Amino acid sequence: MRRVIIAGTASGAGKTTVAVGLMAALAAQGFTVQGFKAGPDYIDPGFHTAATGRLSRNLDTWMLSPDAVREVFLRGCRGADMAVVEGVMGLYDGLGSGNELGSTAYLAKVLRTPVILVLDVRGMAASAAAVVLGFKEYDPEVALAGIILSFAGSESHCSLVREAIEEKTGVPVLGCLVRDSTLALPERHLGLVPVHETAGVRKQISQLAAAVTAAVNLDAVLRVTEVAEQMPAPVQTVFPADPQLPRVRLAVARDAAFSFYYPENLELLEAFGAELAFFSPLADGALPPDTAGLYLGGGFPEVHAAELAANVNLRSALKEAAEAGMPVLAECGGLMYLSKAITCDGGSWAMAGVLPAQVTLTRKLQRLGYVTAEALTDTCLLRREETLRGHVFHYSALAWQETPLPAAYRFRFHRGRVQKDGAVYKNVVASYLHTHFMNRPGAAARFVDSCASHAKGT
Repeated sequence: MRRVIIAGTASGAGKTTVAVGLMAALAAQGFTVQGFKAGPDYIDPGFHTAATGRLSRNLDTWMLSPDAVREVFLRGCRGADMAVVEGVMGLYDGLGSGNELGSTAYLAKVLRTPVILVLDVRGMAASAAAVVLGFKEYDPEVALAGIILSFAGSESHCSLVREAIEEKTGVPVLGCLVRDSTLALPERHLGLVPVHETAGVRKQISQLAAAVTAAVNLDAVLRVTEVAEQMPAPVQTVFPADPQLPRVRLAVARDAAFSFYYPENLELLEAFGAELAFFSPLADGALPPDTAGLYLGGGFPEVHAAELAANVNLRSALKEAAEAGMPVLAECGGLMYLSKAITCDGGSWAMAGVLPAQVTLTRKLQRLGYVTAEALTDTCLLRREETLRGHVFHYSALAWQETPLPAAYRFRFHRGRVQKDGAVYKNVVASYLHTHFMNRPGAAARFVDSCASHAKGT
């Protein structure tokens, strides 16, 4: 399988611009391109999907084992003839100093895939060569196959930097993008604005493809994709060889307010017997018929708070289902929706009211990073003391208006910090935790079993 990783020297180096533009440019040449994103990100993959016409997937080397990462990769590549993986942060940025888990570099070694490094050359000339030399020599096991320059001041600036890099490092410069503000993708508090909210996204992706085609030697990039080493097949796989037939209906919130789902989470639920029924808390007046469980993923409920509040019928139906003991899994934005109200932008909007708490969107980042979540009690997802690996990233803060409900998890952060998070109420598990079921597939199976038991009234 032809494949390449597009990494950056740092966040903001331009790797999303290059990766999305490259995916679209190669797709325009007739390749069936599969996009991937390193690390825990729900937004960038949306742009990959728009560029390639194929559902992009995440490859996270901290949440998942090397075998599971390769399984996600191989499943995603079915029917494709080329894979383009967008990295995360800088090439060597991972869990922490001296720990490469979670980094793009470690992913490159797991997948045995060559790396093209995107280098922001603003304010640099010959110094760019020193940067590339450092990246090249930092870890000789990473196959640094080429450089793409970004944010150059002019074509002459491109030439100056290219000459220095190739002369001093021997690493070929495969392209150079001159600064162009029209190529920038819009951003807000959690990163890029999601693709479904980006006006004229098709036109913008076409513009990125044209820019990459003009500025990058695509033939040289294709040669890089051909030199990937043989990747070992997973020794153990997560997905069952014989998926169960649908035995229970699980309603999944999916619209502009709730869109943060790892594809494998949904696919594992199906593999363990769930029939997924998607619904919109923004637009639908009732839950899907025969619903026996609810999955409320993350997203931007704060952006759509007024519309969510206006849908009184759906809010009432969700609260009634929770009170009746229906299994409910709520992640981050789902937790916010289960609260009594969301306060943001100078207003307060009523939500489902399952949890006696108010959520306020702040201007300060509340938490960001990987966590190991230990279940504090038996739930529809985990048994007490079982753990899940996941991540948190939110600006909102939850404040209890009554006696706090029992916490769902004990979070352990990488540097030792410990916090309780979330809530358990009847058969509801709500938390700021985003997890990937492939690090504990038994959680997905237990959730489906819980839904089936509820459907049977047991």
